[in-house]
Amino acid sequence: MSCGFRQLTNSPCREGYVSWKLNCYRVVERPETWERAQQACAAQGGNLASIDMSYDQAFVSGVVLQGRGDAWIGLRRKSASYTWTDGWPVLFTQWGPGEPSFRPGEGCVSMHSSLYHGTWNDTRCDDAKPYVCKISSGTPPL
Repeated sequence: MSCGFRQLTNSPCREGYVSWKLNCYRVVERPETWERAQQACAAQGGNLASIDMSYDQAFVSGVVLQGRGDAWIGLRRKSASYTWTDGWPVLFTQWGPGEPSFRPGEGCVSMHSSLYHGTWNDTRCDDAKPYVCKISSGTPPL
């Protein structure tokens, strides 16, 4: 094959991550609380995954999660509103039926991989779940 083919298959991401646009994603199967998951992603140079549009949603739910199980993403409620850990504005959501429920003690968001595949659920932050890390070369708008 030509060098052009080789260049197309080289990933800009570190080992274990999958490339999509300006981002690299990785599912970590070892369950952690939301806060510990965020700390682990930050130690890798990223954050729990933010999802900015429907294409990113489809990629993360279909290619990254692949039906493995519910996983933390980087959305969390602070006071009355939800924010992404990486500073991106919340321009897109994919809440499941009846979500967000705003139940006491809930406020961290996970993505479903089975029932209501790909939809989001606000849940207790101290539950242990697998998680999706994202390393991005993009920067959030001011």
